[in-house]
Amino acid sequence: MKKFASAILAVVTLVLCFTLSACGNKYVSRYNATLMVRTNTSEKASVSFDSFSGTYVMHLKNNGSDEAFIAYEGTLREGNIKVYYDFNGEKLNLFDIGTDGSVDGKTETFAGNKTIYIIIESDGKCRDGGFSFVLNKSEK
Repeated sequence: MKKFASAILAVVTLVLCFTLSACGNKYVSRYNATLMVRTNTSEKASVSFDSFSGTYVMHLKNNGSDEAFIAYEGTLREGNIKVYYDFNGEKLNLFDIGTDGSVDGKTETFAGNKTIYIIIESDGKCRDGGFSFVLNKSEK
């Protein structure tokens, strides 16, 4: 009976190790938040919160070979947040936002069938913020 229980425990441990690990995810979300609402599809991502501290990762997918860019906007009532993006394996600063700040703009043009990561990082506790990102096809 002890051998059977040990075998079951070993199998469960292996299954948990594989399912709980972040295999395949380049970036990992680690945050504390209250009243956080988030959406993430292949072409749109948004997040809004009452309070937030940590790192939150979203991803968009440029399907096909068409060129595309990301239009973004955001507001923050209190705190400091840095937003980065990664398209070709390099984490680049997209924008910084501080207390009572707002931002809107667009990224460079992307080409290729790839995932674009958006990484939101706070340097402490932030309050009353919201960010949205939309993948748009470039006009030719």
